[in-house]
Amino acid sequence: MLHFYKRLRETPLLLGYIIVELAVTFGLDGFWRLSIGLINLFLLLIWALIIRIMTADSSETVKINNPKLELCVGVVFLIYFYIIRTLLDFYRKYIFYDNRVAVFIESFLQNIFPGDSGYITNSIMNAGINTIVMTVPLLLIYKFMGYKYIKMGFRDRYWKLTFVLLGVSFLLNDLAYRIHHAIGFFEYEGFVVPFISFIIGLFISLPIELFFRGFLLPRLEVLVKNPLNALVISSIIFSVGYIPFWQIQQSYGLLRALLSVFSFGRQPTPTGLIWGYLYLRTRSVIPCIMWHAWALTFGRIFL
Repeated sequence: MLHFYKRLRETPLLLGYIIVELAVTFGLDGFWRLSIGLINLFLLLIWALIIRIMTADSSETVKINNPKLELCVGVVFLIYFYIIRTLLDFYRKYIFYDNRVAVFIESFLQNIFPGDSGYITNSIMNAGINTIVMTVPLLLIYKFMGYKYIKMGFRDRYWKLTFVLLGVSFLLNDLAYRIHHAIGFFEYEGFVVPFISFIIGLFISLPIELFFRGFLLPRLEVLVKNPLNALVISSIIFSVGYIPFWQIQQSYGLLRALLSVFSFGRQPTPTGLIWGYLYLRTRSVIPCIMWHAWALTFGRIFL
């Protein structure tokens, strides 16, 4: 705990970010959502403590060939990513159920997974589109820059930590489910076909973690020369990607969607911080991808 307090004092950007997050959370939704934000802040500390205890202190950094040039390429890909996310959110809301491919897949799955065919079809379509329009281009960018899989962040390490995070996430999700049904306080997002959902979730999570944690974060770290400052910046950029979702899927106004980027009461903001911290401690995107996919399936990281 003293370590985190010391690092917080040494990193005014992170401290200011947390204060702004809580203030915006209160401004948007009042005391109720602020209470969720404070709980999420506590959970953020617990997750960080688990990760720190189960990882070795190391000064290891990723060797970047040309940080400025690669970050410029990253900005171009980021714009592309935002455009794709916007189109996907629009597609999911207005076009998906009229798509012939989706109709065919759902009719095929109806006999295998009655009651869940719609969800599985949606997930398969998302995973397929993500792979084609995001994962493949991102891997090609890495290859063009001369990086092999290990330097991309695919390091085979910290499996014990990964499974601990998955297990605790599952327990937290179960607790939230019980509270939800007891007093109607939290939203439950469990799925009936968890294994299939998790496999599909890996394909959905892969390009997100590979870019935001594996590509963007280490290059920001080199340029700003402070891993925690880079973590804050990458977390904000990550949360910005949810603006189209909030506007299209949840009908937020533009101002509310922009402010939600800085709200601890919304899942993307604290998850961006903790997944980034997980990467900084492990220097591997594999735990991040697995934890992200697990959270999409039947785990919970924040409330």
